[in-house]
Amino acid sequence: MPVVRRKASEELLTLLEGMGATVLSPGAEIYGHCYPSHRAFRASLSRLRDKGMVVTPKTDGSMPSLLLSPEGKKHVPDYYNPTRFWSKPWNKWWYILMFDVPEKDRSYRDTLRNFLKTERFGYLQRSVWVSPRDVRPVYDDLDRAAAVDSVAFLFEAKTVLGHGNQSVVSEAWNFDRINEIQQVYIDSANENLSLLQRADPPVSELVKLLRMENQAYAQAMSIDPLLPEELHPDHYAGPRVFELRRELIARVSELLN
Repeated sequence: MPVVRRKASEELLTLLEGMGATVLSPGAEIYGHCYPSHRAFRASLSRLRDKGMVVTPKTDGSMPSLLLSPEGKKHVPDYYNPTRFWSKPWNKWWYILMFDVPEKDRSYRDTLRNFLKTERFGYLQRSVWVSPRDVRPVYDDLDRAAAVDSVAFLFEAKTVLGHGNQSVVSEAWNFDRINEIQQVYIDSANENLSLLQRADPPVSELVKLLRMENQAYAQAMSIDPLLPEELHPDHYAGPRVFELRRELIARVSELLN
C-alpha cells in the first residue's frame, strides 16, 4: 500500500505537470529519459539521500554510482526511539531481497550491501537479505533512482527456507554478538547509576558522563535490528538497554536541577 499510494500521488502530480507543460509548449516532449517521470525520479533520489545513499546516474547505460554518506543521515537514528519499532505489529510477512550484481559492478554491490545493513536487513546467505518490515517503498526508490530491479528481486513470503520465525531471526542476525555488546552497556549503566546515587558530581563530570553514555548507547544499539516484539529472541537485552538509558538520563537531570 505505501508504494501504491505513493505512485498514485505521483501519477496525479505528473499528469498535472504534464498538462501544464503541454499547454505552455504544444508538441513538446514531456520526459526525455527512461525513468517513470522527472518528479518520481527526483523524489526517490531525495528520499535515498536522506537515508545516507547518494545515487549518481550514468548516461552510458551502465549501473548508477552508489555512495553511502554519513552526512546524508539528517534524521535522528532509529535506535533513539526503539519502542516505535518494537511495538509495531508485525504483518506476518517476510520481505526477501535477492540480488546478483556482476563483478564489474563490485562497488555498486558492496554499497548496496552496506545500505541494506543500515536499513537493518538480516543476512541469510550470499546476496540473500531479509526483513520483517514492509520494505517495498525503499525497494521502489532503489528501483527508480538506482535501477536495482535490473539486478535484484524482492519477494514476500510467510516462511523462509522452511524455518520457523525464531529460526529465521537467529540465522539472519547475530544476537549472540548483539547481546554481548548490549550487556557491556548494561553493566556500565548500572555502575554509573550506583555512583550517581552515592555522589553529587560537578556539572563538568555529569556532562562528561553523558557524552560517554551516548557513545556507549550508540554502540550497543546501532547493530540492533529493532525487530517487532513478537520476533524478539529469548534473553534479548535491547529493552533493558533503553530502560537503563532513560533512568540514567533522568538521574542526571535531577542532579542538574
